[in-house]
Amino acid sequence: MKTFSKNFARGMNLTKQTLVLALAMIATLTITVSIVSSHNIPDKHSSALSDDHERTIIGVWRMALTTVNCQTGNVIRTVPGLWTFHEGGTMSEFAAAPGLTPALRGSGHGVWQREHGWQDYSLTFIFYRYDASGVFTGSQRARVALTLGASGDEFTATSAIEILDANDNVTITGCGAPTGTRFGGEKEQTEN
Repeated sequence: MKTFSKNFARGMNLTKQTLVLALAMIATLTITVSIVSSHNIPDKHSSALSDDHERTIIGVWRMALTTVNCQTGNVIRTVPGLWTFHEGGTMSEFAAAPGLTPALRGSGHGVWQREHGWQDYSLTFIFYRYDASGVFTGSQRARVALTLGASGDEFTATSAIEILDANDNVTITGCGAPTGTRFGGEKEQTEN
């Protein structure tokens, strides 16, 4: 019986040692991944200038889309929203017209690319549309030509808008004049 309990105790010590060693390895790997990952995170305030002072649209923007009559240029309405440009050429978007429930549309998703020079970009995004009872009615697509301002913290743009039915047939076209300013995080909070 003594032999069994000594072997059992040795086995328990070996199990505890293995567990401690495994936890130490997991902790070491976690710390290593955290350190390596932190080197790939841009400046926490997402400034317009990267380390090599290149201007970019990457980041979060407060946006106002002014819808205009394509023939006359007369303003129809202005809709506030947010655009987020991600590294790698994708974007997220959301806007809701004043007086309308945000439930009538989904969030927008799209792609962007830099065109000629440092300040010209093109982007296309789409979002789904719903009626008041939540039934899918189609989508809305926007094709945008964007010009980044000299500071890198504002933009102006022109857009061609298409409203599509549930079968992807274009039913309405329109024009827009989006403008935006870079969202500044903590800086933004202290200014408001």
